[in-house]
Amino acid sequence: MNLREVFEYYSREDVQNIILEVGKNREVVGVFRNGSYSPRPNVIIYPNDITAMVREGVIEFHCSLERWSQPMSLKTDNYEQLRTGWDLVLDLDCEVFEHGKIAAEVFCNALKKHGIKNFSLKFTGGTGFHIAVPWECFPKTVDYKPVVKMFPELPRTIGLYLKQFVREELESRLLKAYTIEDLSSRTGKPLEEITANDSAHIINPFKIVDVDPVLISPRHLFRMPYSLNKNTGFVSLPIKQSRLKEFKREDADHRIVKVDTGYLKPGEENEAGLLVSEAVDWWSRRKTKETKKQQTIVKTGRKFSEDAFPPCAKNILKGLSDGRKRAVFILITLLRSLGWNWKETEQMVYEWNAKNKPPLRENYIRSQLRWHQQQKRNLLPPRCEKEGWYESFGVCKPDSLCGPDKSVKNPVNYPFRKTRKKKSF
Repeated sequence: MNLREVFEYYSREDVQNIILEVGKNREVVGVFRNGSYSPRPNVIIYPNDITAMVREGVIEFHCSLERWSQPMSLKTDNYEQLRTGWDLVLDLDCEVFEHGKIAAEVFCNALKKHGIKNFSLKFTGGTGFHIAVPWECFPKTVDYKPVVKMFPELPRTIGLYLKQFVREELESRLLKAYTIEDLSSRTGKPLEEITANDSAHIINPFKIVDVDPVLISPRHLFRMPYSLNKNTGFVSLPIKQSRLKEFKREDADHRIVKVDTGYLKPGEENEAGLLVSEAVDWWSRRKTKETKKQQTIVKTGRKFSEDAFPPCAKNILKGLSDGRKRAVFILITLLRSLGWNWKETEQMVYEWNAKNKPPLRENYIRSQLRWHQQQKRNLLPPRCEKEGWYESFGVCKPDSLCGPDKSVKNPVNYPFRKTRKKKSF
């Protein structure tokens, strides 16, 4: 798909109108062909905003799960004040399109079993699907807490609950359509990887179609309806569940799609009340090791603010073009060692990645966060002089506190030295 075709598609009035409609009170960010993102925060208000971004090379449009009163004023410390709502978006990620169709059918039926009729189903333009429940369907409080402030914890809990709710049905539907050998061959995964580890199940269906609620995070973006997919050229097309079985990827060809304005249409108030209460009750009863790992927080004597960070960390936080993967390890271990809780650490890492040129793939960030979350021991960042780390990608810029001889041996020590120095005056 060439740039002229991209421009002609986004110049369609019906396409512009639906993108503007869904983008109201949200961050809207462009994605270039190389996968990098346009600057954030950003909003679109007029049709010309869309075509102007396309002229700069934007192929895809992504928007935030969260709704904001003033998206352009977003800063790390004002999310709670500016967030006015959020949508639940389940991202069904798979290698094989037909597997995604089966999973989408199963998850849609699960929502219906919980009394939800007003959900939106959308083809991603690749091989997967998005299933969304609009903010208007959710109760306004849960256990006397405002639901608007329960992001990302509540949508993550709902996602995890739905995964266990559909597991048997999804496994059954996949095995009805394919043999285990077929599933292994089609996904390119060995049998031992997709086979279940417990005697109650034959396969782990989420090795075939992954639904990872951990990706639901502050300022997380998803591909907008009617956005193009830069890898395939197909449209991220909303479809009705009744059309799912007959739906083909070719139906999302940008030259033939017709716009339906019903995506994320507000549902009935408290329509998702049963789903929320079931998910919250399930979570409170859950006493597995996995839960304990997810709730583990490294305990330290105090929390240090960004002002106390060493120069290398401050340089990393400006965004990088080189050393990004090494910086992920440095950043997570440093934050955890300096008393930041898990929610704060996740938020910082995702915000930092948005500044990178280009950002790391989100599934890589997600896997690194998950791995660190599961560690029982408190890992430290690499030592300052460790070869192949700070100096090798240009973030080691010692100040007077580091000392000319780099007497601070590990970035973790820097805030403590800074605190002691202040007390001595």
